[in-house]
Amino acid sequence: MKMAVPITDFDFDNMLLKAQKADILEFRVDSFSNKDPKYVLWLLEKAKKLHFEIILTIRSQKEGGSYVENRLNLFETLAPFVDYIDIELSSIDIIAYVSRIAKENEKKLIVSHHNFELTPANFVIKELIREALRYGDIPKLAFKANSYEDVARLMCVGNSFEDKKILIAMGEYGKISRIAGFIFGSFITYAYILKPNAPGQLSLEEAIALRDLFYKLTF
Repeated sequence: MKMAVPITDFDFDNMLLKAQKADILEFRVDSFSNKDPKYVLWLLEKAKKLHFEIILTIRSQKEGGSYVENRLNLFETLAPFVDYIDIELSSIDIIAYVSRIAKENEKKLIVSHHNFELTPANFVIKELIREALRYGDIPKLAFKANSYEDVARLMCVGNSFEDKKILIAMGEYGKISRIAGFIFGSFITYAYILKPNAPGQLSLEEAIALRDLFYKLTF
């Protein structure tokens, strides 16, 4: 039951202070102003000194990120210094190679899939989870929820898989999943510090307060 916050290099030292109650920092390197591996590594070392776990994410354009010219080089260079690596299931040109990088460095690979328009049928959700597990350790599914039924379907289908996973229903209907997901085996939730990175995301303060309110007897 872990709390992660996405972070860039903007006002980095101040963001580290504001993120102190989080468990994990998601380094969104695709949004960094400077993507030089030595510079990113310098910031990683700063974060590690404060005992944060780190997710390395270099999000592709097709799933809400930005173009990064040296993407593979960044994965190779930074993998030894993080705890998790996130790669999109849709990145078919590099996913097998990134999976190998994760295994060689003994890091957990999060295989993510985002749909900003809808929550697909149950059989599609199941197939996406199975496909993600072919390459990595942790499926991450983030779907736009257009009803509470969408939220319930995602949570229940995801819960049918015993493996670790991350289940996120985006949008106003999906806000409840940011906390309720823990009940269904989703072991990381993402919150924000300054502004939401995805529709329906809670602030770090809100997410921690709700986690403490509903789960104080279980962690």
